[in-house]
Amino acid sequence: MNKWIKSSIFLILMVAIALGSSIYKKTHKIEKCDFDGVHIKPVYQVDIILKDNAVKKFDSIYCAYMWLSQNKDAVSYVRVTDEVTSEKIDSSIAYYVESEIITNNVNNNKVHAFLKLEDAEKHAKSYKGRIVKNPFEKIFGGGNKDEKK
Repeated sequence: MNKWIKSSIFLILMVAIALGSSIYKKTHKIEKCDFDGVHIKPVYQVDIILKDNAVKKFDSIYCAYMWLSQNKDAVSYVRVTDEVTSEKIDSSIAYYVESEIITNNVNNNKVHAFLKLEDAEKHAKSYKGRIVKNPFEKIFGGGNKDEKK
């Protein structure tokens, strides 16, 4: 009898875990990168807004850059996420830092976006980085105001 009770409890727990997992997946949408399929961490998300107002979502500046380089004619503009506030901002007004912090282990992206110059400088100083040009500038146009060389 004791063995039967343990087996029943185990079976009930397994069903509960499977059901809970299913409900979690339905209620918590996991965003995937439109370039490499990797889970998107909101603080590093890049959105490319297309001319038809559709949105392509990416897990890193690298992935967005690679996709954009092949699809620039369909693009209206690019939004990056400020890593301090998680606010989505136009890529042309952001400051970019290349540092030792990797945002995506698949492609080793080390480029970070910030709304404020002082936040970019603080990140660069803290994580052996440097302020760099807007990575989308070559493809899409735009740049960083007050850019440091």
